Amino acid sequence: MTFYTEYPSECGIVTLRDDGVIDRYFEKVANPPGALANGAVFILNPEIFLEIEKRRDRVDFCADIVPHLVGRLYTFHNEIYHRDIGSPESYRIACKDFEQWTQNASL
Repeated sequence: MTFYTEYPSECGIVTLRDDGVIDRYFEKVANPPGALANGAVFILNPEIFLEIEKRRDRVDFCADIVPHLVGRLYTFHNEIYHRDIGSPESYRIACKDFEQWTQNASL
């Protein structure tokens, strides 16, 4: 899943081929080439476990496995609300957004 982020240097950023397959992946780099982020939501074929087994000493799926799958991962773009809460500031914004959403939902 992809989404647009306000903080590209804090996310894994992707570029896509015309068919929606990831063709380049930049994991938390200073000046990535865009703001289309990896949402870290995957639907995986069981054969992915062969890739994971090859890299069993690695622990971060997005940093250690995804780069080896470039050219093989199709994407779905999420245009509904999505926020990466990997930083205290982003988590604070998500809490504020949720509070506003629940107040508006009860109207």
